[in-house]
Amino acid sequence: MFRVKTSVVSILLIAGLLLLAGCGSNNKENVGSNTPSPSGETPAATESGAPSQNKIIKHVWGEATIKETPVRIVALDYAFIDMLSVLDIKPVATVGIGESGFPDYLKDQVSGDGITNVGQAKQPNLEVLRSVKPDLILANPDRHEMIKDQLSDIAPTIAFDDDNYQMVLANLSLLADAVGKKEQGDKVIQTIEAKIKEGKERMQTAPSALVVGAFEDDSTVWLKSSFVGSILSGIGVNYLFDGTKDNSAAESKTDIAKLSLERLGEYNPDYIFLYGEPEKWLKNPIYKNLQAVKDNKAITVSRDLWSKGRGPRAAELIIDQALQTMAGDK
Repeated sequence: MFRVKTSVVSILLIAGLLLLAGCGSNNKENVGSNTPSPSGETPAATESGAPSQNKIIKHVWGEATIKETPVRIVALDYAFIDMLSVLDIKPVATVGIGESGFPDYLKDQVSGDGITNVGQAKQPNLEVLRSVKPDLILANPDRHEMIKDQLSDIAPTIAFDDDNYQMVLANLSLLADAVGKKEQGDKVIQTIEAKIKEGKERMQTAPSALVVGAFEDDSTVWLKSSFVGSILSGIGVNYLFDGTKDNSAAESKTDIAKLSLERLGEYNPDYIFLYGEPEKWLKNPIYKNLQAVKDNKAITVSRDLWSKGRGPRAAELIIDQALQTMAGDK
């Protein structure tokens, strides 16, 4: 009888020890799930209740913490509408861009109901912006420098430069990651990089070119380091204007300079991509004597795309048009 009681007690003790061991294991697992990741990111609760990682996005102004996948995005520059478009995202709000409005190639992205205008790009209405309850704001680091703190108080804010195509592709990678579409963003980047590579292979003779805004009073040329200049250089074009920027130039961009018709004659490129009012030059003997004009290689292009265009969509369109125009220069 004593032996039976002893056996029962032993069994109960062993069962208790096993139960305690199981609880200890569960506690360790729970502690591990709440430990910050090696990157310093902290899990955030999703709609399903499961923990998810915060995303820390580094940008021009510092870092932005994205706690949930953004779905209500405000674009304070049309370059961001371009980036969002290749990710199949429409912003909930955007800005007006002066009297010229949006570039034609982006108008399909801002048409229809459901997109709120929050004022002009240089001075968005913060009260209206707050009313759309954004969970992500995309800002221009120069234009919105003075209101960056107010923007960050409303929602996580990311500021991106778009000086050249390489910068734009890097921005797209960050944005795609922030909105949970990294794979889609990577595919767009790969497509553009493949076209850049194709251009280099086709432009073995490196034809020279310039992108010129032809106006009667104040003509301009884009720098080699500019968005469009970097694209043409990237596909193997010898982009001739490697000068310095002119902050007083008509389009008030930092990557263009004034260029007289006489100076254009000194460069005398194989190709000239013209927008603006090139018809005002037609009777000028200097213009008539340009090699590109003589060879029918003075090409009129869309100002909306070649001058205002920023972003991966614009880059791909410019590459396509340039390669189509220069197809014979292999």
